[in-house]
Amino acid sequence: MDEELFQLSLVELRARLARREFSVREVTAAFFSRIARCNAELNAFISVDIEGALESAQALDALSPEDRARLPLFGVPIAVKDLIDQRGLATTAASRVLQNAAPAAEDAACVSRLRRAGAVLIGKTNLHEFAYGGSGAISAYGPARNPCDPSRVCGGSSSGSAAAVAAGLCAGALGTDTAGSIRLPAACCSVVGFKPTHGVVPTAGVIPLAFSYDHVGPLARSVQDAAALFAVLRGEPLTLVAPRRLRCGVVRKYFCDDLSLEVARGFEAALSAARSLGWQLQEVELEISEDRLASNAESYAFHQQLVATRGELYQPATLPRILNGRGVRMEDYAEARRALDLFRERNRRCPAGVDVVLTPSSPILPPLLDEFSSPQARALELTMLRNTRPFNVLGWPTVSAPVGTMVGAQVSAAWGRDDLVLAAAYAIDCVSRG
Repeated sequence: MDEELFQLSLVELRARLARREFSVREVTAAFFSRIARCNAELNAFISVDIEGALESAQALDALSPEDRARLPLFGVPIAVKDLIDQRGLATTAASRVLQNAAPAAEDAACVSRLRRAGAVLIGKTNLHEFAYGGSGAISAYGPARNPCDPSRVCGGSSSGSAAAVAAGLCAGALGTDTAGSIRLPAACCSVVGFKPTHGVVPTAGVIPLAFSYDHVGPLARSVQDAAALFAVLRGEPLTLVAPRRLRCGVVRKYFCDDLSLEVARGFEAALSAARSLGWQLQEVELEISEDRLASNAESYAFHQQLVATRGELYQPATLPRILNGRGVRMEDYAEARRALDLFRERNRRCPAGVDVVLTPSSPILPPLLDEFSSPQARALELTMLRNTRPFNVLGWPTVSAPVGTMVGAQVSAAWGRDDLVLAAAYAIDCVSRG
C-alpha cells in the first residue's frame, strides 16, 4: 500500500474505510507489514496479534454500510500499552516478573470499549517496567527508541505507544498516566497525549502503579484523533469546537524554571498561537504538592507479594523505587489520602479569572539513551516529569500537543472540563500545524 496510508489521521482513515476505499483486512495487513519493517529499530511493540486482528478485520469487512456507519472507530488499527489487558495476549508490564503470565482471558474495560467501537487491536506496546519511570529506558525487552531521534529516549512510561503512533505503526494507542506517562512520551515523540479527568476512563483490567493517581488515555497524531479515541473511552460523544475569547492562565512559576532553549522557544510559540486565537492571557500560579507518600504506599501494596516471591526478577532500577513504600504505616497512608482529597477539593477549579492554563510539557528535550546508564538517571527522570505530575495530583484533564520537534505544551482545565481542554488544545494544535 502507498506510504500515505500510514500518515492518514485516525479520523480520515476511519472515514475512508467506512466508504470502502480500502478493506479493513488489507489495511490491517499493511500495518503489520510496516511493524515487521520498523519495529526492529524502534522496539515499540512487545507482542502483536496478527491472527486475532485479521479475524476482527474480516468480521468488520462483512458488516453492512449501516453497521459501519455506527462504529466510531470502524477498522482503525489501535495499539495497547502492555500494562492493560487485551484478550488473548499476555500482560507483561515489560517485566521478567510477568514473563510467564497466561494470556488475558478478557479485555480491560477500556479495551472492550475500543473493540465495541470497531477498532482493530493489533498488539501490545513497550513501556518502562511496571510504568515506574519517566524515561522508557528500563524494560525487560529493551528500551523503545524515539522515531524523531533513535539515540534519544521516548519518555515514559508509555514509551512504545508514543513511538508506535509517531512512526505510523498504528493510528492511535492507549497509554496510562500516573505522573505524566502519556503526556511526557507524547511530547518527546512529537505526538498528542491526553490525560482525562481522574476516574473518567475506567482502569479495571489495568495493572496499577498508584490507583489514586492512575489515568488511562489516548495517544494520537492530532488532538482531533485523540478526542475521537477519548469519546469512545468515556462512552459519550464529543464535538470539538474551537473556543472563542478564552481566558488562558500562563503558569511560569515552577513550570518555566530552567527550561532548555528549545522548550522555551516551543512554549513561546504556544503562547503566540493562543494570542492569535484572540485568547486573553494572564499569568497565574498553581498550588503544587510534591508529596509521594500515598503513591509509594499504593505501589508497594500491589507489588508486595511479587517482591516477596520474585523480587530478583525486577530490573535493578525498579525494585528500589517500589521498596520506597514498604515502610509506610497505615495511619500515615490514611492521612496522606485525606490530604490528597482535601488538596483536590481545594483546587477543583482553575485559578480565578481563567478557563484553562498553559505550561510546557517537560522542561527539557528527551535525553540520550546513554544518559540512563548513569547514577543520575533517576534525577533526570524526575526533571522530565516535573511539569506533568502536578496535574495527576490535581486530577485535572490535560493535553500535551507538539509545539516543536520533541517539544510539547500542556493545556489543562479544571476537574471535569475534558471537552473544554480538548477544544482549547485543538485550537492551538490547528494554529501550530498551520
